[in-house]
Amino acid sequence: MTIKKLLTTEVKEGMVIATDVYDNQGRLIVPKETRLDDSIIRKLEKYSVFLVKILEGYDEENGKREIVGFYEKLSSSQDFEQFESTFNKATLKLRNSFSDIASGVTEINEKEMLSGVRDIIEANKSASMLDMLNCMRGYDDLTYVHCISVALVCDVMAGWLGMNKDDTDELVLAGLLHDIGKLKIPKQIITKKGKLTDAEYRVVKYHPALGYEILKNTSVSDRVKKAALMHHERYDGGGYPSGLKGEEITEFGRIVAIADVYDAMTANRVYRDGLCPYDVIEHFQKDMNIYDPHFLLVFLEHTAESYVSNKVRLSNGEEGKILMINKTNISRPVVMVGDKVRDLSREKDLKVVKLL
Repeated sequence: MTIKKLLTTEVKEGMVIATDVYDNQGRLIVPKETRLDDSIIRKLEKYSVFLVKILEGYDEENGKREIVGFYEKLSSSQDFEQFESTFNKATLKLRNSFSDIASGVTEINEKEMLSGVRDIIEANKSASMLDMLNCMRGYDDLTYVHCISVALVCDVMAGWLGMNKDDTDELVLAGLLHDIGKLKIPKQIITKKGKLTDAEYRVVKYHPALGYEILKNTSVSDRVKKAALMHHERYDGGGYPSGLKGEEITEFGRIVAIADVYDAMTANRVYRDGLCPYDVIEHFQKDMNIYDPHFLLVFLEHTAESYVSNKVRLSNGEEGKILMINKTNISRPVVMVGDKVRDLSREKDLKVVKLL
C-alpha cells in the first residue's frame, strides 16, 4: 500500500484520504480515511486545499495498509504530519508573497518571508530536514513548493558550511526566490505532466533572467538577485543563461544550484519516482565538474554520513546496515549484511537501492 499526493483538481470520487486535512487556520475539515465524494471534493476546493494525500490500494475490510521502508514509516508518523501541516501553511504564505512581488511590489518583507521557513524548522524535531523533505513528494511542479524545499536545503547547507545567522538568512531567502521567474512562464508549460518538448524547454530556460528582472528593483540584496539569475549556471561553463564558469558565478548561485538539483532529483514526478538518496549522490559524483567542488563535497559527505547506521536494501535483495562511508566514493558505503562486511566501493555490481 502506498500514499500518493495529488492536486485537489486531480482527485476523484471513491479515493480515500490518507491523513487528516486542515484548513489554513489549522481546523480539521476532512478526517483521515474518508472516502471522497462530490460534496467532500467541493469542500476541499472551498477551503483552498490545493493538494491531498490519497491511499492507494486501501483495504476496506480492515482499514490498514502495510508500512515498509524508511520514508513510508517516517511519512506515517505524527511528527511528519505536524511538519507537513506547517510546510503547507508556509506554502500558502509564500504563494501570496510571490503574487505581490510579481505584481510590482518593491519593498519585500524579508522577515515575513523567512518566518514560514523558520516555522517549518521549528516543527521538525525528530528527523533530518532532508529526510522530512524526501517525504514531501508528489507536487514539486508547483513553483512555490519547490522554492520552500530549496530554501530548507539551503538552510541545511548553511549550517554545514558554518555560516553566520545573517548570511544564512540571506541564503535561505535566495532559495525562496530563486525560481520566481517561473511565474512569467506559461502555466501550461510549468504544470505539464511529462517531459517538455525542445521548444517548451527553451521557454523555461528564460526563467532565471525573468526572475532577475522581477527582483532587480526590489529591496532584496544583490546576492539574492544574482542567485535567481545564476542558479542554472554551471561550474564548467555549460549552464545558462550566460554560460558563466567557476567563480564568475556568485557563491550563492553555486550553492542554490546544488540545492535546486537535489530537490528536483529526489522529488516524485509523473513520469518517474524520486531517486534513492544514494542514486542522487552517485549522480552528483558523476557530474562533479559542473558544480563547485567544495560546496558539493560538503553536501555529499554530510548527506551520506547522516545515513550511517541506517538499514538498507541492496540491489541483490540483501538487507543490512551502513557501517561507514567511503570518502573516495561517497555513493558506495560499507554495509554490514548479517556477519559479512560488504564494501560497495569494491563490489561494483552492488548498490544501495532503498532505505529501510
